[in-house]
Amino acid sequence: MAMDTTPQGEDGIDMLVGGFGPLNGQHSRGVERYRLVRGVGAPEDVALDHLGLLVPLASPTWLAREGDMVYAVLENTGEIASLHLVRETGGWHAVIEGTVPVRGSGPTHAAVAVDDRGVRHLIAANYGDGSLSVHGMGADGVVGAAEQWLEGEGGGPLPAQQGPHAHWVLPLPDGRVLSTDLGADRIRVHRWSDGRLVRTGAVRLKPGTGPRDMHLLPTRSDDWRVAVVDEWGCGVTVLRGGAADGDDIRVVGTVDLGGDDADQAASLAYVPIGAGKVGDTVGGTAGDGIRGAVGYGAATIGDGKVDGGAASGGVASAEGFAYVGLRGSDRIVTLSWDGESLTRLDHPWIAGWRGRGVSCGGGRPRQILAVDGLLVVCNETSDSLAVMAVGADGEPRQVASVDAPSPTVVLPL
Repeated sequence: MAMDTTPQGEDGIDMLVGGFGPLNGQHSRGVERYRLVRGVGAPEDVALDHLGLLVPLASPTWLAREGDMVYAVLENTGEIASLHLVRETGGWHAVIEGTVPVRGSGPTHAAVAVDDRGVRHLIAANYGDGSLSVHGMGADGVVGAAEQWLEGEGGGPLPAQQGPHAHWVLPLPDGRVLSTDLGADRIRVHRWSDGRLVRTGAVRLKPGTGPRDMHLLPTRSDDWRVAVVDEWGCGVTVLRGGAADGDDIRVVGTVDLGGDDADQAASLAYVPIGAGKVGDTVGGTAGDGIRGAVGYGAATIGDGKVDGGAASGGVASAEGFAYVGLRGSDRIVTLSWDGESLTRLDHPWIAGWRGRGVSCGGGRPRQILAVDGLLVVCNETSDSLAVMAVGADGEPRQVASVDAPSPTVVLPL
């Protein structure tokens, strides 16, 4: 289900924020509520307010929404919590409907996928052992026990790659499911067969790349493109795919982010160009993909499914800017997207936003999310969220910040 991330009138946009808690030696109390309010004047007229704790949980480092349910990945306890959202006078409330263990260790990400029978599942990526845990979902949306476990395997040349480390799950518009293996330098490919997830192959990346996050990008064709953030390689790899009945997924380009020696790349947000300025056609991303982008044949949403009807008669928006975080030097690098390929705006050694990039506004940017033409940055080690306005030329400029305990994920409501 496509969730609206456009402004909610004068009240702004409510957002949920999760992060690492005391079990990881950090400060998150659970899922917190924030409100982003954008004024009608200058782009700098932005406020971000903390509204309090929604629900206490242990290290909810990833959040995914499906209808009135939010699924919290509890990384330190190895569980998935199902939260039922209720909007009442005074704002959002949540009830924990159930918590189940993943089959595997150290879950970092989860996404809802629909199988070949039309049944929904939650798939969790487990960093600790590189496995995927596939869970059934009840009619009420509550996640059940693991039904499948797909084992991780392999490794890479770096000390952090002594074994497999699954990190991200991305359902594709054609029904397949991709997952990254940061430890084995693989993008693993899966298909559904009579309700079972079957691993059918992998895209091999250069040793030491460390593929981490994946995001669908809009194109002008029926093919899809996925941007893969390479943690250890400090780059972004672009994959291209087409018909689901062939082994067609291939690497079509890689962009060097110009990382320093201690840098790790993490997270990507995409903002389209439309109607003469950035951010007009898409309210934001939902973390896994692009929501509402037109000129794509159909608009893709956060979980990789297709939200039809955006193909004809709309403003072409298969061009825009991708913003990628570098943890270590704590920068955000801007890349240009033309509907086919990502490119740098300037050489990485050139000072300024077009080259080396801009400060993330804190420490260790774990996630960047596009919301209403703004960038919201989770700065994990500085216990803060930063908000950046995006200019017509793509330049990001910080316009607001607020305290947030060890944030790793933000989810607009």
